[in-house]
Amino acid sequence: MAAPSSSSAMPPETTTSGTYVMEINGFSGLRKQHCGGDSYVISPETFTVAGLDWAVQYHPDGDADEETGHVAVFVVLVTKDATAWAHVDFRLLDHAAGEMVSFFREKDPILFDSGSEDLSTWGTGELAARIFLENSPYLAGDCLKIECSLTVCLNRLNFAADDEDEDDGHPPPLQFPVADDDETVDVTFEISGEKSTAHSSILAARAPGLLTVTTVSGDETTTAAAFRALLQFVYTDTLPAAIGDGGETAAMLRDILLAADRHGLARLAAICERAMCRTIDAAAAADTLAMADRHGFAVLRRRCAEFMASPDNYFLVEKSAGYGRLDPSLRREISNMYYDIYCSRYGAPDV
Repeated sequence: MAAPSSSSAMPPETTTSGTYVMEINGFSGLRKQHCGGDSYVISPETFTVAGLDWAVQYHPDGDADEETGHVAVFVVLVTKDATAWAHVDFRLLDHAAGEMVSFFREKDPILFDSGSEDLSTWGTGELAARIFLENSPYLAGDCLKIECSLTVCLNRLNFAADDEDEDDGHPPPLQFPVADDDETVDVTFEISGEKSTAHSSILAARAPGLLTVTTVSGDETTTAAAFRALLQFVYTDTLPAAIGDGGETAAMLRDILLAADRHGLARLAAICERAMCRTIDAAAAADTLAMADRHGFAVLRRRCAEFMASPDNYFLVEKSAGYGRLDPSLRREISNMYYDIYCSRYGAPDV
């Protein structure tokens, strides 16, 4: 069989970027008791990136109930009923050097969903220690300048390599979907009535687990959309930016994770597991924990348990339908974790 042509590679990743600088005047005197009930101040105006409105939250004493000695910063997707994947970088102005310095960023794109309280906001509770800032070039005239840099992904998502894969390199992207007139295709997959074609030479090199059969019909455990995304990753090392809408995004990531695990795509499974760790909310946390426990996704299982056992989330999770479906042993595990965290934070409750 002739080799598939790689001359027509995927179009470049399309992104749009924007920045916003929030000035914190009177840094030394601004503490959380001056910020009202929310313990933070929000940027006086929103800023627009990719046609969406965003805002910045500044917490002068961290985002926890108790003071942490750190300042915290978060970016919020304000536009109603909107979702987006974006790279975020928080920087501080070095007044002496006259340049912005990165203090906190995430290597993977972050999912924002304005319809979810948990997913509409992303940032860090420990941007920098107050005592460090007070004696640094980042504070001048008692003014701290925080820059939020956003890069919104419009067509596809690139994910960083795991640390152990940094030196391995990844194959150059090929065209996907495969062209209808490509005579070199020799594999056909059929999922829920939807057909996708591929090249056995590409699958052998990048996803040998998919060569166990050449045609899959009526796969009840893999949706057509998830399998299409899986093939896109095989060919391009990227995922589509439009992975579901709103609450469907987590479900789609789950489906891709399960398909990747089933067909031996370890890197894609790790990517989806990392992404799902940032899409946990109170409504779906219990079901996600059960799935992670059942399939052995240790990183996701641990993050779900930590989220559910947090005193900030425990009683919300307990009211969810999924919590009632949890195996009793998992409910006991979360209850015990909650008690330990509560006691370490607030002391043992009065009996």
